[in-house]
Amino acid sequence: MREGAVAALDADFARLAVARALMVGPVRPDRPLVEDRRVAERWVARFGAGPAGAEVRGERTSAGSLVVRPSGAAGARDDVRVVYLHGGGMVYYSTAVFAPFLQVLADEVGAPVECFDYAKAPEHAVGESVDDLARRVRERCHALAPRRLLLLGDSVGGLLGLHLALRVCPGAFERVGLLYPVLDLHGERGSYDEFGEGYFLDRDRMRLFRGLLRPALAERDLDPMHLTDVDLARLGSPLVVTAGCDVLRDEGHAWVDGLRARGVAVEHQVFPALPHDFCLYAPRLPAARDAVRSIAAGLTRTLRTPAGDGGTTPGRTT
Repeated sequence: MREGAVAALDADFARLAVARALMVGPVRPDRPLVEDRRVAERWVARFGAGPAGAEVRGERTSAGSLVVRPSGAAGARDDVRVVYLHGGGMVYYSTAVFAPFLQVLADEVGAPVECFDYAKAPEHAVGESVDDLARRVRERCHALAPRRLLLLGDSVGGLLGLHLALRVCPGAFERVGLLYPVLDLHGERGSYDEFGEGYFLDRDRMRLFRGLLRPALAERDLDPMHLTDVDLARLGSPLVVTAGCDVLRDEGHAWVDGLRARGVAVEHQVFPALPHDFCLYAPRLPAARDAVRSIAAGLTRTLRTPAGDGGTTPGRTT
């Protein structure tokens, strides 16, 4: 981390970034990815989970998904379902790791959130995992009809979400939301240098992830930086969320600018003081919880009865 750069972070995340550098450290070539996964998941379980005794109202399905329902039954909507695809580079994390955050999201949306597990690299080929995930999500979309479906994914989950919305289930989702998404599988922008170390997603890990993802997405004819007019028509009016202290920040901004130049109505929420993966810390850190509240309001804005409290949003919307 560059000297003094951590000051750009929210104060709670700045302290967490220092602790993470000491406890997790940078990518080590001698440490297998499977061990890296265990280290990352232990970290999130310790610092991202909710307070002791906090309950996750989740239930498993035969489709390999976890459905998390809002804590308060009163006012919860069953005519809406958020389909969620979690991040982790196709290497890390699971629905179990994401469950505390998913409870926060379900509470803010006021509707169930269904998150899908998928097989991880390096034990499984990325392309096969993507196809298996696509099959299960497609089947669930049919089973959930006539509910109104909202699609949300973070990091590589945003990339997977685009694949689902544009190639697998076009027209199935009322709105698509991408949280600090992976979008450029070929190039690197300035944020790779500015936030390359010490900001929760290091550039070396992201380079590793890109190497795994690039062939699989190319085989499925998806390059987010070069979408066709047909793709844009299927995409509708997406919600894009970028974190200000994130190696992926600049590709997110470039993607939004490119869509707008082609006439797409994008809602872009920017959280300048937050890092990659900030949603995982929503059960504990106020800045992340406020951001999730803003994201939930944006995601449900197309619904006739929007969720959320209608208050001011902590991020900058452009």
